[in-house]
Amino acid sequence: MKQYIVTGMTCAACQAHVEKAVAGVPGVKSVSVSLLTNSMGVDGTASDADITKAVEDAGYGASVKGASQARQGLAEKLAADEEALKDHETPRLRRRLLTSLGFLFVLMYLTMGHNMLDWPVPALLDGNHLGLMLTQMLLAIIVMFINRDFYTSGFKTLLHGAPNMDTLVALGSSVSFLWSLGVFYEITYLTVHGAPFEALHHMYMHELYFETAAMIPSLITLGKMLEAMSKGRTTDALKGLMKLAPKTAVLIRDGREVTVSID
Repeated sequence: MKQYIVTGMTCAACQAHVEKAVAGVPGVKSVSVSLLTNSMGVDGTASDADITKAVEDAGYGASVKGASQARQGLAEKLAADEEALKDHETPRLRRRLLTSLGFLFVLMYLTMGHNMLDWPVPALLDGNHLGLMLTQMLLAIIVMFINRDFYTSGFKTLLHGAPNMDTLVALGSSVSFLWSLGVFYEITYLTVHGAPFEALHHMYMHELYFETAAMIPSLITLGKMLEAMSKGRTTDALKGLMKLAPKTAVLIRDGREVTVSID
């Protein structure tokens, strides 16, 4: 069974879609995809090019496992496999989450704290509702950019006809942002044409959802980080099993024991 590395999978729906895409390639007898190790095993006569193309057409990435290790010995391959199982995802997601929460806290202060609890804001924004709306929009854009992986993955898989969890996050956040953007422009338009802000206060208080657009990807990033931590503990167990594989062998040559590399 030929082994491949698959990139871009984020949930069970991604795993199922990759399996379905590869199973439809002529010459493939069976296919098994592991979300945990981002790997795929394919049995059959299909070429590597056809299989990787099917995965890429489905919206993901694929490469032959060990292609860059063809000239390495077994010990080096084991070390490379251990490195591949190392948890690189949790630290990355933790940094992304902490950065998102920093901007989200300011955004929530300006929306919930100021609007609902009447907490004070900087003098530049005190009574400046247009400035407050613009600040909320900019903060939401920053948080959405920090979590841009949701949007690139979500809309990419949607275009390929295989929406996943990232698609739901991207759509929910984008709809909240676009609706709020429309309300923002409507308020500014009416203000420019003489409407008193008191008449627009209801729209300002109840129809802006910039904080929702930022909160959705931030909370899902928290969930993904917890999932990555759980996945990391599982891969730690796999690495422990891999370390049990012998890296040297003892041979008897001319009546003497000689320790050599397992290669």
